[in-house]
Amino acid sequence: MLRIIGEEEQDDDGNKQQQQHELALLRKDLLNNKDIEDEQLNLKDITIFIDPLDGTREFVEGRLENVACLIGISKNNRAIAGVIGLPFPNGKCESNDYHEDIVIHYSIGDKSFNGIWPMKKSEVEDDNEMEALTTIYTGDSNNPILINATNCAISLSKDDNNNTKHDIVGGTAAKLLRVATTTSKKHDSIAVLHFKTELWDTCSAESLLTSQGGKITDLFGSKLVYSHTRPFGNVFGVVASSPGISHLHDKLCERMRNDNEAVHTIFKDWLGDDNDVLPSLSSPQAIDLARDLDGIPLSKSYIQSLFSSNDNDNILKGYSIPESEAWRGMMSTGGRLNLNWKQPSSSNNKSLPSSVFYKRIVMADLTHAKNKLLTAPHKLTRDVKSYQVETSFLTSKACKQLIKETHIHINRVFGSDLRPVISDCPTELLESKFSLILENFDQTKWKHQWLLDLEGTKAALDAFAKIHAYFWNGSDFWSLDGGVLGEELIRDVWPNGGYMSPALQGLDQLKQVNDGWKNRYPTFEEHLTDINDLHSIGEKLEKIAFIIGQKAHPFSSNDEKITNKMKKYKTLIHGDPKQANIFFQKDKENGNLEVGLIDFQWCGFGLAATDVAHHITAAVHASSLSHDGEKENELLDYYHSCLSKYLVQYGVAQSEEEVEEKYFPRSVLQEQYEVALLDVCRMVFAYAWRRWKEETEPTAESLNRNAYNKSLPNVLWLIRRVDSLLGKYKDIH
Repeated sequence: MLRIIGEEEQDDDGNKQQQQHELALLRKDLLNNKDIEDEQLNLKDITIFIDPLDGTREFVEGRLENVACLIGISKNNRAIAGVIGLPFPNGKCESNDYHEDIVIHYSIGDKSFNGIWPMKKSEVEDDNEMEALTTIYTGDSNNPILINATNCAISLSKDDNNNTKHDIVGGTAAKLLRVATTTSKKHDSIAVLHFKTELWDTCSAESLLTSQGGKITDLFGSKLVYSHTRPFGNVFGVVASSPGISHLHDKLCERMRNDNEAVHTIFKDWLGDDNDVLPSLSSPQAIDLARDLDGIPLSKSYIQSLFSSNDNDNILKGYSIPESEAWRGMMSTGGRLNLNWKQPSSSNNKSLPSSVFYKRIVMADLTHAKNKLLTAPHKLTRDVKSYQVETSFLTSKACKQLIKETHIHINRVFGSDLRPVISDCPTELLESKFSLILENFDQTKWKHQWLLDLEGTKAALDAFAKIHAYFWNGSDFWSLDGGVLGEELIRDVWPNGGYMSPALQGLDQLKQVNDGWKNRYPTFEEHLTDINDLHSIGEKLEKIAFIIGQKAHPFSSNDEKITNKMKKYKTLIHGDPKQANIFFQKDKENGNLEVGLIDFQWCGFGLAATDVAHHITAAVHASSLSHDGEKENELLDYYHSCLSKYLVQYGVAQSEEEVEEKYFPRSVLQEQYEVALLDVCRMVFAYAWRRWKEETEPTAESLNRNAYNKSLPNVLWLIRRVDSLLGKYKDIH
């Protein structure tokens, strides 16, 4: 049965049946297009939004050109198609105008179609004969928040050196159509809509606007969500922009997030309305990120429900999500939620966190995910799996046992909502959504390092050695609970973990090493005059990339000889030990540096040396490295001593001497590390260097960038190391 939601919905069953029949015909017409297959419009995913008369006030007051009849079609809560009827395009009740002015449009996957819409002559003037102009369309609301938003839009446009005018236009569709049909390269437009528009007002026009390259969000930057279960319409306002002005759209939404009065007024039912909460909302709030997977703001009642307590005084007054502690990454968004409890100083509240970490992934909202659909669809399958792996590991008995026995700091999961789409169709994978509420490493205690100094590097290596030893093949862990914990862990994580694994990156990357090298090495050429045949490094590495990848990631191989040979070295690896995933704090008792670890998306089985090589190349400051490899060897000596100690502690060996003689000689670590370093370079050359940007000062943006993508000294060290190792491993087999 087709789901229909309409403004003028009637209870007459016969009327509904007629609507459903007519819309079924519309669906059939859409599907007649050869570019769209029937299975892409599964009825259970579809909602139809109907507004028989958009612009009622305009109709009554005689502004007939702003009246529209709307049918919007959403798939999985996203506007994808619609029909817009303009019964009076010239503002007159003339029947001969009626049939020509209907817009039919759809956008499904990478296919789209637009019918014909009316356009005034003034809107198609010759670009060469008109001045650049930005038009701000609004209604005539006297709401102070909307007035401020309008003034912000006008101010931003003028700051961008645009001629700007403000037009008051009635009717939701009328404003959005004007934005969608802004066709001149010298004419941009923004529409700011009031807080009482409903989903049926915007669904149809949104799909037209976005198919033209435009943008539409709520007033604070969050996508509009067309869910039949949503208990309210567009109560957070609507802002729409034509293609050439999306940067001003984003700035406007940022300004509104900085408007403390607007944030508090509109979101008080979710954030909290207590006087003690208000001061925490005085700074800019990333309220667009504090949304559940249905686009509804996280509520204080939901957050409180994650922390069960028998004490009635443990009441959450509210929370804030400071913009300064939020991020909008390529493949996820999130931020720190600061929690305000009723009695935070009470002894009963010691277990209640003052903050939590919220991570949100809506694949369809991420530009990088959409790009992968076109360039590397297999990576979408990988990414969907990675979020499941992270949650499964963090909530597993194995992880809890690891924390209990080793006292390693790994953030707990307080709440999760996982909605993966299992499909062979990459387009469908974009519908996957995930959210996690995680234990937060309090920034008043825990600190990041931009790149790890020697003390931080050793502390991190010690923590990784502890994890590697705890899960090493033959350790005590594998006999716990009759082996049940081990069986569960095997099901929870990657068979061969590691972000850099060719199986997870894509085997085609093995053939892109030389091209990637040739595109990037000229950037560094003037600093590398001491290297002979610098230009040939990429070609040499590409020749051995496949065998290097097999040796560095043996448990993804289908060759049993390889996996059986390496089984004795098999352990669980973090998989992405970059500096952004490592926190530090000083132990109050002994002054030692403690380590906290996050982000286990790429956690799985592998070689400990692969984790170590990834960590040293991605996280360590160049001052702890040297071109001749001597400083590396000191770090490897330190790691091996830590690992040997823990292998004894967790039951793999009887003594550290036995580790060296039987289980993991230092020479084996050296060879595995060097092979893994070459494998890291394969990924860096072929893929990562596309995002190279030299940084000399720590910033919030650069914190998440790996050493080889931001530090010139690290890059020069890495190139010289790979050059020397290629001479050693050129005949590897």
